[in-house]
Amino acid sequence: MILLAREPVVIRRYAAQTFDADGLVEAQTPAETAAFASVQPARREVVITDPGFSDQDRRRLFLFAEVQGADEATGVLPDEIAWNGGIWRVFSVDQWRGLGPIPEHWEAEVWLVQPLTPAG
Repeated sequence: MILLAREPVVIRRYAAQTFDADGLVEAQTPAETAAFASVQPARREVVITDPGFSDQDRRRLFLFAEVQGADEATGVLPDEIAWNGGIWRVFSVDQWRGLGPIPEHWEAEVWLVQPLTPAG
């Protein structure tokens, strides 16, 4: 893990989905937290076959701030990371306990969220 190359990021966390009195889904607004991350290439042993994604759309982040994946039981969306002019959705997370001089940290695999309509 390389922590020397720290880049500023914003972690966007959503709460559980809520519904209005008519049972319609209400819009969710994420809470934002500033953090720093070490941005690394994604793991090459993972092969992406999902439509709309490719290897250049993935990164591996190391952070001292907690990040979370989706929680399907409670309906909570995965965290998103705002970095380098894009929004990156957390796909998987590994939490690492502190050991000696290395504090507790999180390793997150993130995918770039593609806009529905291209900018321009």
